Amino acid sequence: MLQKIKRILAASENRQTFFARIERYYSRYSMEYEVIECAYDDAKDAFRNVKRTGGERYFEHVRAVAIILIDYVGICELCNLQIPAHKIIVAALLHDVVEDCEEWSLNRTARRYGRSTTMILDYVSKRPKSDFSSTREQLSHYHKKLINAPFEVILIKLADRLHNQLTLWCCNEEKIRRKHRETVDIFLLLARRWGILVHELEATTEDFDNRIEKHIKQCSMT
Repeated sequence: MLQKIKRILAASENRQTFFARIERYYSRYSMEYEVIECAYDDAKDAFRNVKRTGGERYFEHVRAVAIILIDYVGICELCNLQIPAHKIIVAALLHDVVEDCEEWSLNRTARRYGRSTTMILDYVSKRPKSDFSSTREQLSHYHKKLINAPFEVILIKLADRLHNQLTLWCCNEEKIRRKHRETVDIFLLLARRWGILVHELEATTEDFDNRIEKHIKQCSMT
């Protein structure tokens, strides 16, 4: 399971390879292709100067989430979606812009991408910390919102969490432990409820105690 996902994500990706994938499902002259291309460009521009903890471009993360949905989950072949697959791909590419980029608001995404995509982005975005008395209250509100979210939102959040779990070990110990607890307590609950990416997320949490001890030792030696 994880090896297959890692092989998918290990391939060298660029605009050409990403859209070769999109063309398997949508003509390059179609409306669906055009809106995915627009979201790709908007996401790349929004995170142009942003890096992840491991040093890679942040844009690589949002693209990886979209790739997991397309190549591993097979979102374009699912028949039980209430929102078209191309709009979910758009939301996957944009899933962090409202929360992380001041210039992107829900009103802006609604004008540019419509109501259904914006609904997904609203669900996957935490409200500002200033709206809450503590980070714990903010996260509690966010997790409750996810528990009541529709399937299309859960698809993106589980693919997002899976990629974060696969790239977690370049982070500090506190963040690794926090993300592990969150995965076990919240995201595996959602995965089991919806029957999606269950075994894959479980695999990222296996043997955690030994892995974190090795991580601590490695960090102490550097």
